[in-house]
Amino acid sequence: MEGFVAKQVHDYQNGKISRRRLIEILTLAATTAYAGKSAGAAEPSGLDAALVNHVSYTCPDYRRAADWYSMVFNLDQIGATARDVALPFGKKGEKPYGVSADDVPLTHIICRTRPLDAAAGSGPPRRKASAVIDHIAFTVADFDRERAKAQLAAVGVKNVRDGGPFSVYVNDPFGYEVQISGLGVTAICGAEARATCSDNR
Repeated sequence: MEGFVAKQVHDYQNGKISRRRLIEILTLAATTAYAGKSAGAAEPSGLDAALVNHVSYTCPDYRRAADWYSMVFNLDQIGATARDVALPFGKKGEKPYGVSADDVPLTHIICRTRPLDAAAGSGPPRRKASAVIDHIAFTVADFDRERAKAQLAAVGVKNVRDGGPFSVYVNDPFGYEVQISGLGVTAICGAEARATCSDNR
């Protein structure tokens, strides 16, 4: 916890986060720590997720989807097979954004086309989905909404919609909704609330 607090204070002192954001982060950390102690300080029983490894996107034509994601986000396509291809968020040998460790894999999208009754691994055939992920949000480090809209229009992306002051929404070739946001849009501070999170008072 001490190292975490020190990093947040360091980020604040170097202008990476606002005073309000620092207070929010430290309040959340203290609340979480207190909740753990008040619950008898039991050892966690689940797994600690560190990052998203990949998003598996099954669609009618994986090549068309992969070409669109490559065009919009400048992603390479690697390891193509007859039914899928991977698109990593970064180049071979690079580290994920903001990560200093050498052993953290790049997050990636797998675009795939497969029969509806194809099994997952060696398991039984998959049934028709009854739940969906309604959109995916991508973070762009140097995001500027108006510049992003112009860049998307320049590569032929249609129906670009504002998602508050710090993100936009588009649809991929199969109508799947994609959100494109700046670094400040996080799970704690969403697109609509970002203006208050950046308050430096």
